[in-house]
Amino acid sequence: MKNRFTQLYLCSIAMIALGFLGIIFNNAKTNTTEEYYFGILNLFVGAMLLVFAIISHIKYHTNRKQLERELSKEYDERDDLIEGKTAHFTISILMMVTILMLFLSKWITIPTNTALFIIIISSLITSTLAKKYYNYFL
Repeated sequence: MKNRFTQLYLCSIAMIALGFLGIIFNNAKTNTTEEYYFGILNLFVGAMLLVFAIISHIKYHTNRKQLERELSKEYDERDDLIEGKTAHFTISILMMVTILMLFLSKWITIPTNTALFIIIISSLITSTLAKKYYNYFL
């Protein structure tokens, strides 16, 4: 996360510098206002990015203490049980979807990208639904 904020700060400062340079050099060379407005736009985007970076950095530091308190709690065995049951259920659904697609591919031409997309979406849906189900009933 530390590199993310450094990159945001550097990018915003670079945008602000490009905006200033665009305003100064393009206004001196030409009399058109198009390059002048482009420099102002770069300056505005850089300033907004700098504000976003500062706010993100402050929020990260305030939320970090709360996150450390939550992570310092003892690992719950119930979570391990839920993860295991969810993984088992997701694998069984994934096997059923794969067998169904193999069966259908004899009569219908299924592109590889479509088949992989269907498998990924079905895995995501079953995993989240299984977690909610086991969290509710266990």
